[in-house]
Amino acid sequence: MARKKGLFLNFSSLWLRHEALYFSIFEQALNELDINEEQRQDEDAISESLCPVLQTVCFQHKNEVKTPEWERPIQPSTEAELMGGKKKKRPDFTCSLINPTAKSPQMYEIAFHVECKRLGKSNGSWKLNKNYVNNGVKRFDSTSHNYGKLAPSGMMVGYMVSMSSDDILAEVNTELKDNYTELMFDFSEKVSSCEQRLDRKYVQPTRFKLIHLWVDLRN
Repeated sequence: MARKKGLFLNFSSLWLRHEALYFSIFEQALNELDINEEQRQDEDAISESLCPVLQTVCFQHKNEVKTPEWERPIQPSTEAELMGGKKKKRPDFTCSLINPTAKSPQMYEIAFHVECKRLGKSNGSWKLNKNYVNNGVKRFDSTSHNYGKLAPSGMMVGYMVSMSSDDILAEVNTELKDNYTELMFDFSEKVSSCEQRLDRKYVQPTRFKLIHLWVDLRN
């Protein structure tokens, strides 16, 4: 069926609605998330535990909402992006938007990517708060990962598992300060959020909003 002009919101409006919808879904799911001590030690175990909670929240939603897909590979959208086989680079969650206003196949399905990282005390040489930036934030402007490709925004989820919230924030901002704007949170609730603007060099579009959603999972 041909796509007719005037029947749909423009892409910008569609995306803002899509972003707000999945922000609210993750916010509710993180508020309801309950993990044990063993899961707290493993980032993937926390994200896996989040999956059924997300499914329940989506099921309860008034509109038909697709559950975020856990660890779905990023699809090549052009022949130039073919790499000769499956790659292991994949965001933790993918929430795709079908864009009925698209004028090209590449813009027909755009993904809202969500990357999740633990936050807290260093584990030996593995520094969780440094990792949040180097293997989280930076993946949204990386040709090897392409998180947020073709999308106006994406999201980072921080699992706070140890340390004080303020100390975590200070360490993350220390890692951010040379290349990115610092984060500002109000830690009065179990789940806190803020927004960050990125001027991307390697992934389009250049202007990008990165939402940060942190949940307190300490005991």
